[in-house]
Amino acid sequence: MANPLENFLNFRKLNFWQKSNNHVVGLDIGTSSVKVIQLRREKGRAILETYGEIATGPYRNLSVGQAAVLSAEKMVEIIRDLNREANVTTDQASMSIPLGSSLLMIIEVPKVSNEMLAKVVPIEARKYIPVPISEVALDWWVIPSQAVSVEETRNTLEVLVVAIHTSVISQYQEISQGVALKPAFFEIETFSAIRSAYAGDMAPTVILDLGASSTKMAIVDYGIVRLSHTIAKGAQDITIALSRAWGVDFAKAEEIKRKIGLVERYDGKEIGPSVNSIVEYIFADVNKVLGAYQAKQRRSVNKIILIGGGALLRGILDVAGKSFEVPVTIGKPFEKVEAPAFLQNILAEAGPGFAVAIGLALRHLQTLD
Repeated sequence: MANPLENFLNFRKLNFWQKSNNHVVGLDIGTSSVKVIQLRREKGRAILETYGEIATGPYRNLSVGQAAVLSAEKMVEIIRDLNREANVTTDQASMSIPLGSSLLMIIEVPKVSNEMLAKVVPIEARKYIPVPISEVALDWWVIPSQAVSVEETRNTLEVLVVAIHTSVISQYQEISQGVALKPAFFEIETFSAIRSAYAGDMAPTVILDLGASSTKMAIVDYGIVRLSHTIAKGAQDITIALSRAWGVDFAKAEEIKRKIGLVERYDGKEIGPSVNSIVEYIFADVNKVLGAYQAKQRRSVNKIILIGGGALLRGILDVAGKSFEVPVTIGKPFEKVEAPAFLQNILAEAGPGFAVAIGLALRHLQTLD
């Protein structure tokens, strides 16, 4: 059986589609929504054909914006609806796996031959994996010498390792079969997001994915993921805080949040005081991890890039700018694909939320013969 994670570290509604092997789909399955993007390859360029998003909450009688735990059968229904509404026309797909369903780590091993490394890495990795190594799909990549920790010696190697439980992969295979898609690969969402949002700087860069139920932080240094960290709060928690403070239901609070963001007033009241504690908690945790990394590696982070649905909130960039001592920008994943000029403003606004889907599709295009 081929390794479904093979080469996982390989970073590097429109009406003009037609079926061929040059058309691919990136499918980002999140907790509060599912996103799809279809690209085609044309003379070495990635051309946008269609994209779409559908909320998962209503499929469990929840509100838009609420995270929902769904069965494979229900997810099949959602993806079918999304592909129909977005006019997806190819079955050549790639799918993201949530960071929370995987384990990402950097381990230190003796410097050995490549043949011996294949034996050593699983042995060392199983010290950190809470289930039998036979129950996970494992892949790894040796970190180049110029990017290793300042504390490393000449006799050791740093290896980036990722593990995903085989039951998770089986579930995603079941979903892909249910929607008649042919997945070329499954990829942890962090790597997909980096591919579309990261500009290739050699200096450390933080990719901060503000999701619905959690916030994912990745530090990319020398183009390599050196650290990943998950914060158990996200955009949904902002809505919950607003709902409690203003005495409105979740749906109304979500509507208000999306309409005015974090810094404006609604019905004569400021939203900031009601949600500041959530935002401050998230950013304080980021600062803590950031400070520890910089102290250990003795390298200063160059910038922070915000992606995910939470990055679409009005005022979030200003709040982040005041919370961090490094420049903060909003990710622009759609800049890596070509699209009609009349869509540029729409895509710029939607871009942060489609970082994972775009990153998946871009990698898929690179694998075409």
